[in-house]
Amino acid sequence: MTKKIPKICILFTGGTIGMVRNRLTGALEPPKKPSDILVNLPKLSEMMEIDFKFVCNIDSANMSPKYWSEIVKAICSSYDEFDGFVVTHGTDSMAYTSSAISFALKNVNKPIVFTGSVIPLSEVGDDGRNNLIYACITAALDIAEVCMVSGNRIIRGSRAKKYSESFVDVFRSPNYPYLGELGNPPRVFDFAKKKEDDRILVCMSDFEDRVVYHKLFPGFRTDALKCELKTGVEGVVLEGYGSGNLPFLNTDLIDLIKDLSSKEIPVVVTTQLPKGRTNLEAYESGMKALEAGAISAMDMTTEATVTKLMWTLANTRNYQEFKEVFSENLCGELTEER
Repeated sequence: MTKKIPKICILFTGGTIGMVRNRLTGALEPPKKPSDILVNLPKLSEMMEIDFKFVCNIDSANMSPKYWSEIVKAICSSYDEFDGFVVTHGTDSMAYTSSAISFALKNVNKPIVFTGSVIPLSEVGDDGRNNLIYACITAALDIAEVCMVSGNRIIRGSRAKKYSESFVDVFRSPNYPYLGELGNPPRVFDFAKKKEDDRILVCMSDFEDRVVYHKLFPGFRTDALKCELKTGVEGVVLEGYGSGNLPFLNTDLIDLIKDLSSKEIPVVVTTQLPKGRTNLEAYESGMKALEAGAISAMDMTTEATVTKLMWTLANTRNYQEFKEVFSENLCGELTEER
């Protein structure tokens, strides 16, 4: 029996990895057709059937919820046609996008793989070549979730965090094990969600972008936050110290949280630590925030916290329901307490 060749769709959104050099001008520019990329990866097209869809061409610093929705729609419109998807993306905001798409796609039953690079795959010494090859291989594996390939690591999309500009260690998963490793053969660990026959994809591509995020520091003043709130802010993320501790002496921050909560504007508190868990019950400074109505981000990354806030706000306007949904483990983004 002839083995079925996987059919993979590459969605191009911009970023260094997909850029090719114009032979006439010498400038890096986005590919115009699949062969512009595949010419650098001749063996890959022998292993699988690859299609190519252009979503956008932006520096990832310009990524926004508008483009997240376009990525979701591109996946949903051709979901049944492919065995898996690879999304090429700039590394700077890729952890935000992979988290956002994780929330927007429910009941995923095939790999949705994000990857990027520091050096274009058309250049000598690039990291893009291996990342794209590994991402396409991952898109044909028994994985049923949004994930990210960086180096030889497969990372859950809602757990990824950019760690370094060094192409050997760009992304890590500080609070969750890697889903797998790319080698010969590739290994998918038990932590990864596997394919099941009865999953039906649900696409929920809306995001509320009227949110603000502040990293606290000694002497933090609430003036700027109060000004922002006058613009119609729907949600707030505060990055506190340690386990999520907030100042309560010589500041009206706790009173402000209480006021916002009474107005049903959620205030989510996370930690400045890349590894660890927000625990508002550990110290008095966290407990005061909790009593004022603050919501804990638990062990979610900042990227997952912000995008989950945006996604949840767009999908429910009932405050109690919002708190319940936000505290649920929707796509493996948080570790539930036992």
